Amino acid sequence: MLGSVIEYVGLPEDEKYTNFIGHIGYVTSYTARAFDGETHLAVQWFRPRPVHAGRTTAYSHFELKRFKVLSEPENESR
Repeated sequence: MLGSVIEYVGLPEDEKYTNFIGHIGYVTSYTARAFDGETHLAVQWFRPRPVHAGRTTAYSHFELKRFKVLSEPENESR
């Protein structure tokens, strides 16, 4: 999972972070099972960076279910 390139696609319903949809970044860390039972990711965004609260955002933390994995590092895809 580390180093995977991912795209933010959001939730199917009630997505509240619509400014992130379509942005692409890579996984810098993850927690396989967080306090809520979900897998959580830390993402560093490629440019252009998403805007949140009026500022560009270089890093974010979200649940895996909000992303589509575009590619994984070679050592993890085998």
